[in-house]
Amino acid sequence: MAMAGNSTGRSVLSEASESLRKYISVGAGINALVSRTREALSELREADTLLTQIANENNRISKAELENIGNSAFDTASKYGKSAAGYLTEFREASRAGYRNAAQIAELSLAAQGAGSMAGELADRFITAADKAYGLGGSVSKLTEVLDGSFNISGRNAISMTELAAAMSAAGEQASRLGIGADETAAMLGTMISEAHQSGAGAADAFENILLLIRQVEDSGKGIDAESLTRYGEACRALNVSLKETKNGITSLRDPVEVLKDLSEAYSKLNAGDTRKTNLLDAAGGGITADALDAVLNNYDLYEQMLSQYAQGAGSMAKKAAQTAGSWEGSMNRLSNTWTDTIGNIADSDAVVTLVNGLNGLLSVVNSVTKGLGSFGTIGIGAGITAFVKNFA
Repeated sequence: MAMAGNSTGRSVLSEASESLRKYISVGAGINALVSRTREALSELREADTLLTQIANENNRISKAELENIGNSAFDTASKYGKSAAGYLTEFREASRAGYRNAAQIAELSLAAQGAGSMAGELADRFITAADKAYGLGGSVSKLTEVLDGSFNISGRNAISMTELAAAMSAAGEQASRLGIGADETAAMLGTMISEAHQSGAGAADAFENILLLIRQVEDSGKGIDAESLTRYGEACRALNVSLKETKNGITSLRDPVEVLKDLSEAYSKLNAGDTRKTNLLDAAGGGITADALDAVLNNYDLYEQMLSQYAQGAGSMAKKAAQTAGSWEGSMNRLSNTWTDTIGNIADSDAVVTLVNGLNGLLSVVNSVTKGLGSFGTIGIGAGITAFVKNFA
């Protein structure tokens, strides 16, 4: 009888333990569901706030258009493994910048962020700087060409796209003003970053200085005065390279890239201790400008290679962005977008309220019951809890 009693006791305890395990498992699942629902509602509130800002700042957008923007945010963001709020933030910034095609510009920014692992602020600055510098008029196809070319240079030369983007954003307008194309700018800056081991900001500053010296433009803010320009011109002439040319009786300054090519040919033939080499670098102002100039003149073939890579860059950004979107983080963001969008579909009805209240009610029971499970004496209530869960379901 004792053995039978012990066996029965163990059986009851085992059943109670199994019931409790199942119950706690159910409770954990419900808790996770409630948590994800609350997160989704929080994300929906953020999206709604952004949509409200967009509407308040742009009277041209109708209520129907605003609804379409909100509905498309999840699908567009998921293409790049980003959040819907991230897309709407970019839409808002593009709209603030005056772009009529804000949706396309916002998507372009998401692609750049994903492909280059760069912050939204830098991607936006890169796009707007390129647009302004080269007068692209907000053309997504032309902006994509600039981004594709730059991404191809970055990918094929192990250059940080963040640094290259920062450099082009800083130097693009000045370079364009002095006659340098986007492709030449990207290749020159890429060479400087790669071979002089400079940051994007440093390369941009050095490139601007070099261009000002070649184009004989004074800039007090950069310490370039008339004497600096004369010294640089003399250092170039010592290498049989002139900054000017005469055509049809008219003398004008030469193209900066042609000047750098001629300097490279002469410079690379000089011995390490040749004073003409030292004089040229000193005339450039020394420091990072001299380092950048030395890098370009010693590696002009690399510059030409990058120039070719820029021209062959079609599709580079999209390929990189797709890789990022397929990553673990991108996949999780897509899953989150799908769940949030699903909750959003029923957020205007009573269903979501009923769901959350029902789950919260059940969790209240879970919490109150589990507080009392401090000993084996109370474990037997597991069977009753399991019965409750079955009845609830």
